[in-house]
Amino acid sequence: MERDQLQKEIERLNWKIKGSCPEGWRRFGSSCYYLSTERKYWTESRQDCLERGADLVIINSEEEQAFINGFESVSYVWIGLTHSVTEGTWKWVDGTPLTTPSYWRSGEPGGGGVENCVEIYYMSPGQSVWRDYKCSFSQQWICEKEASHR
Repeated sequence: MERDQLQKEIERLNWKIKGSCPEGWRRFGSSCYYLSTERKYWTESRQDCLERGADLVIINSEEEQAFINGFESVSYVWIGLTHSVTEGTWKWVDGTPLTTPSYWRSGEPGGGGVENCVEIYYMSPGQSVWRDYKCSFSQQWICEKEASHR
């Protein structure tokens, strides 16, 4: 019984590992990431991701944050974190609340009720931080989706 469960887990992990990403997307772990070339508001950015079968990026680990740090030639990008004014909590686009790790810039989040969306601010190559900002600001964004299997 236990051997069968392990075999199924191996098959599941192999399925994740062997998934492929569309052209123009970058692979990390079992996910694919797309850096936009256009600039849009946060809600428009999210809509673009959804139309691509993805959503704005959700950062779950230090390793994933480090991978995101490696995106070059950008200054600011939207990520899938937003502030629910009614509940007063930061939530990812999948509905989960923000837990550590988080990478807020010193003094952030600091926008009160005005800055309800989160961007990554690229300070220098390989180093970035999170800032809350006005959702109606046009900038690039990063989509994330699971690698597909053919």
